[in-house]
Amino acid sequence: MVNLMKIFIMKSNRLFIFLVVFLTTIATPVFSQQNFNFSFDQPITNPWFKIGDTTAFKSGIDHDTYYSAKGALRIESIKKNSAFGGIMMWLPSNLKGDSIEVSAMIKRENIVAGSYVSMMLRIDPKVFFDNMADCQMNGTKNWENIKLKTKLVPNQTEGISIAFFLSGEGKMWVDDVLIAVDGKDITKEVGMFVPFAKGISEPASSGISDFNTTPEIDQRLVDLGRIWGFLKYRHPAVAQGKYDWDQQLFKSMNTVIMAKDNKSVESHYATLLDSLGTTANYAKPQLENVVHEVDYSWIDGLSFNNDIKNKLRRIRYSNFDQHHYFGFAGGAGNVLFKNEKKYENVFSADAGFRLLALFRFWNMIEYFSPYKHLTDPKWDAVLKTAVPEMILSRDDRSYGLSLLKMVSQVKDAHTGLWSMPKGLINYYGKYRMPVEIRMIEGKAVVTKVFDSEKSGDKLSIGDVLISKEHKKIEEIRDSLWAYMSTPNEAVANRDLARKLVTSNSEIVPCELLRDGQSIKVDIAALPSSQIKPATRDTVPFKMLDNNILYINHSLLRGKMITENMADWSKVKGIVIDDRNYPGDFLVFKLGPLLLTKPTDFVRFTSTSLKYPGTFVMSSPLQVGENANDCYQGKVAILVNEDTQSSAEYHVMAYQAAANVKVFGSQTAGADGNVSYIDLPGNQRTMLSGLGVYYPDQRETQRVGIKIDEIVKPSIKGIREGRDEVMEKALDYLNK
Repeated sequence: MVNLMKIFIMKSNRLFIFLVVFLTTIATPVFSQQNFNFSFDQPITNPWFKIGDTTAFKSGIDHDTYYSAKGALRIESIKKNSAFGGIMMWLPSNLKGDSIEVSAMIKRENIVAGSYVSMMLRIDPKVFFDNMADCQMNGTKNWENIKLKTKLVPNQTEGISIAFFLSGEGKMWVDDVLIAVDGKDITKEVGMFVPFAKGISEPASSGISDFNTTPEIDQRLVDLGRIWGFLKYRHPAVAQGKYDWDQQLFKSMNTVIMAKDNKSVESHYATLLDSLGTTANYAKPQLENVVHEVDYSWIDGLSFNNDIKNKLRRIRYSNFDQHHYFGFAGGAGNVLFKNEKKYENVFSADAGFRLLALFRFWNMIEYFSPYKHLTDPKWDAVLKTAVPEMILSRDDRSYGLSLLKMVSQVKDAHTGLWSMPKGLINYYGKYRMPVEIRMIEGKAVVTKVFDSEKSGDKLSIGDVLISKEHKKIEEIRDSLWAYMSTPNEAVANRDLARKLVTSNSEIVPCELLRDGQSIKVDIAALPSSQIKPATRDTVPFKMLDNNILYINHSLLRGKMITENMADWSKVKGIVIDDRNYPGDFLVFKLGPLLLTKPTDFVRFTSTSLKYPGTFVMSSPLQVGENANDCYQGKVAILVNEDTQSSAEYHVMAYQAAANVKVFGSQTAGADGNVSYIDLPGNQRTMLSGLGVYYPDQRETQRVGIKIDEIVKPSIKGIREGRDEVMEKALDYLNK
């Protein structure tokens, strides 16, 4: 069952805007019963809105079953589920007094075990929260008076909300809601409404609830996403931080969705542009070594009058010394995103927050990814398809999948979701089989077996997995492909193999090929914390037969190089195992010991404050020094799909030396300093913030680094316990 102690975010089946959370002044001194519809005699409209999974719950007014007057709120599940659904409202103003009490008459019927009804009172930021989840109100019970009471802290309060919802399965009714301050009904008293405290608490609702879309509305929102991002990064007034640009997006969403015709949309943009102030007509900057130029031709295609288009064109080349929403890292030069709200209170994103996540991320890639030209599909097409998908992602699971799909289309192994959305917790499985699997010769092969106290069937090294939980491996791959950030086949196979060991069942039926025979086994799966990992190599370097030095690159440290280089210079050959991630930055420590002179090894592409979205190529960066005492023997470097990012960068530096040869298979093809991206609901992802190229401008992204001799493990070699990549490297060094 979902933990509703953290669930209090709203969704709705119909569009409305209710931005009173952000008001700081109150025009009406008293709000009547009719304002709030506390007796539920009228349809559910503003200020109430529906929350939770609208596909699993139905909320409406029941004129046959009620406690008093003419109706009551009825919330009922319409299918088996473990979600929640109901209604919620924000008070339009703060309340003055010592205490607040919310009460309601509630009736429940056939609330199954593990499900419960909830009444919530929440005062932001973090003043008070209770949704009565601990009370576990289930079963069947006639009308009873339910109450919540707490102290008021007006000088700290930035929002007050109440909600009624059902978690799980059953039916509930609500009637005669009463909010009292110091025992007095707020709908009958004058003078207890005061402005909310001014603060920086991030809202939990955008005010944009679920709505029915059309192709026309979809296109309006595509245009809005582009224009909003363009103004965010190019308009001088926004660059100064004068506006809450997220809130502007929500206001614009409401307008373009509700607009009757294109003239109304035009009028909105004309007003918005005028409100930002006039700008100088900046000339296009003259840049050298441009490899990718930002494309503003979409402005020409907007279905607006020329006045609006010309105002947008004037902004294209705006210039500023600093920007509220982005800057650049000193030295490296990758983008640093600033002042982006995380909206940590959002645990179930409403339609506005879902579109904000899309527009924020899409524009960050549009203006700051050096690899935008490598996305699949093309980045313009992603926006057009993602808008309707986000609108229709009305439950936590579908929204989480839409987020995964969105970031995966960048095709950057850096760009995954590093905090799993609520709806996808355990999506891949909360248990795992105690083995490691790798894709070898196109097959899912067991390469390691970990200790487990579970009895029963066991997998063995060299087993080939044919199916898991009655699904062929190819079927599992196809179901996951759209949600995986896979720049190339090597990473696709790597990430698929990692997911094949997971399950939500403690017993995993598998079909496998062993010793030429197809057999069926039931494998015990358990939490990762209970799996005893294989013994890891803790030795950073060691001598092999025939005076060959082996270096585990992930364990090597700069100090070790200084202390041991005199001895290492005497060895016959060196193996640098880079099938891992470096534990130290050694490019300019180990690299110079392999080179007799400064040598070009890399170029970068980067963008700038002056012209975000346009990337220029740097001059080559060099490694090495003028020296006669560098290592003269052969060096073999081992790589595979685990060689990613900094590991790839190190290999590029080392292979600049003439005596270095690279053995193995395709690397991850994800290089460049990363830039972090925060999305609503405290979700985080990254992008590769710099383009990384060889000196001849050959790309590494999605391709990987240059390999001199392709060597891949075989199923036969795995079964025999051999490291065939290492064997090939040693053959080369021993010649």
